[in-house]
Amino acid sequence: MKAVLLVLASTLVGLSLCEAGLRLFTQYGPGASREESTAGATTPDKPLDLEGAAAYIAQLPSAAGANRRWFSENPPPLPNRSTVSPQDVNRYRDYERRGLFGPQADYIWNRRYVEANSCAPGSTFQNYPDKILVFDPPSANAHPIYRFPGNATTTAGLVTNQFGLRGPPLTLAKPPKTVRIAFVGASTTVNSHNFPFSYPERVTYWLNRFAEANHFDVRFEVLNAGREGINSEDIPAIVRYELLPLDPDMTVYYEGSNQFPTANLLVSPHISPRHDIDPRDPIVQHKVPALIRAHLAMGNLLDRALNGFSTIGEPQKPRYRLQWPSAVDERNPEVDSPYLPLQLTTIVRNLDSIRNSMASVGGQLVLCSFEWLVKDGMPLSPSRHQFIYEQLNTVLWPLRYSDIRRLADFQNRVFRRYASARDIPFVDVASLLPQDPSLFSDAIHMTDTGERVKAWIVFQQLAPLIRREIESGRLPRPSGSASLPPPASMAASEMSLGRCNEDPTGKLARLDGALSIYRREAQAGASIESGHPLRIVTPGQQWAYAASFSINMPAALTGSVFAVVRARVLKGQIGVGVLDRGGNSFLVERRVVPSPAMTNIYLRLFSPERSDALIIRNVAPDGTRSEVLVEDVGLVISSEPGAN
Repeated sequence: MKAVLLVLASTLVGLSLCEAGLRLFTQYGPGASREESTAGATTPDKPLDLEGAAAYIAQLPSAAGANRRWFSENPPPLPNRSTVSPQDVNRYRDYERRGLFGPQADYIWNRRYVEANSCAPGSTFQNYPDKILVFDPPSANAHPIYRFPGNATTTAGLVTNQFGLRGPPLTLAKPPKTVRIAFVGASTTVNSHNFPFSYPERVTYWLNRFAEANHFDVRFEVLNAGREGINSEDIPAIVRYELLPLDPDMTVYYEGSNQFPTANLLVSPHISPRHDIDPRDPIVQHKVPALIRAHLAMGNLLDRALNGFSTIGEPQKPRYRLQWPSAVDERNPEVDSPYLPLQLTTIVRNLDSIRNSMASVGGQLVLCSFEWLVKDGMPLSPSRHQFIYEQLNTVLWPLRYSDIRRLADFQNRVFRRYASARDIPFVDVASLLPQDPSLFSDAIHMTDTGERVKAWIVFQQLAPLIRREIESGRLPRPSGSASLPPPASMAASEMSLGRCNEDPTGKLARLDGALSIYRREAQAGASIESGHPLRIVTPGQQWAYAASFSINMPAALTGSVFAVVRARVLKGQIGVGVLDRGGNSFLVERRVVPSPAMTNIYLRLFSPERSDALIIRNVAPDGTRSEVLVEDVGLVISSEPGAN
């Protein structure tokens, strides 16, 4: 009996100490899960209107010399808005019928990007019409991947000036006593094309109101160079070739979404993102009674543990570990570390390029934090907030809400430390933006009212910075104070996408030494039996590489270049492709099924100089080990125009 009592007493003391520790040092205090809710429990089913958003504005700090009444004002109507032609409407509808994003009907693509990617697996240009409009980049650069047409009003509602930037018309030369503010980023900068104004246009309008109210003899102009779908690698080229000729004084960078899905690379074991919501997803619900959770921290902890620490109201996620890079301090990241996750190493390099470009004309870079709407226990309406729920649980699958929040906070921590290390202004949008799903259309895009709120937050933090620049005499800069590059050509031409599986025509010449069947390497899990022909057996995993043949591409080629593989598939399905030298992606690939005899497989190389290696891989599902006989590989060139 004494032993039993001793165990009971010890257990009670231990539990009491655990309870006290949880209450003092963790978030699992009694009632901590009361705010957690299943979807749709507490939030309205309609977007927040202007009056509702004004309540948030009243709570935000206001810059000296600014007036909160301006929040409800709109910029003047755009004088360059015009009527959309029937041809443009028909082209837009044709893109939609093809299952494409309608506004892409008006894109002018970078010719280099099209040549490098039009035949790649999963290419953007699948299902596209035969002919598209392209521009020739000033350098041999596939960035930016596209631009908007100049002086256009598109079917989707986008209005551009003569430089292809969203917003009102501009002169090439900056007028005296004028400050030009450029805004760069992706869809969260250009905003929805049907919005009457983008957030940069609102910021610039309020800066002019600010200048008038404070008797600053200066005028502000907006350069909105945002465009949906781009990432940080496109933006330096936009700044260098499209914005610098317009003499911007500041460039405001707001982007943090299009490289963020690489967060999935931290998931162990690897679990691929999803394309669609599974309606059979079990939604996480409480497993410990509310009475216990309301009074015991251990009850809250037990409830979370039984749910795999998934958030109440989010779908049950597969079990995984977030493998943080060992060389990266999550709380105090080194911005120049080569090991930063989320492609932040690339983003930092691109920010440096933008900063140097701006400095070359006497301007400066302003960096913003970026908001992802996500947190534990976030209540979502299944109707109004459908797209927030879908984005968090498809593109970022299987990440738990808590891990998405953790990674978003880390990204902003790197942005803040970058601004400090490079001594540039930092605009903290994320910490001030209301976490109200009714201001968002998905986890990163906001409603028109939401974009107005974001614009107000940016304006409030730019106003003191600009006041200091004006009062110090650094703004406005004297006309002609910087040597500017010439403006980018807005010329566009028609390009045929051609047929990626088209065989060459006319007389062919082999490029000796460029690609040889003897210069090969077997990949892990595959086997190559020597002989004539080679017999290659792939690993069982779908997409696993089986063999690689290195390519030594000659310089200064004229004509159409093809890789050719003479082969016969015996079993399964084989992918034959050419890797891009710039990354682990395919320039072109063809899928080959079993055939009774040897056949020539041609791969058109639109960017021969980027070709790295010819790859044979397994594309058969269900663990099948595919087999193929390879008689020869090589590079051939055709000088006949028919191959185009």
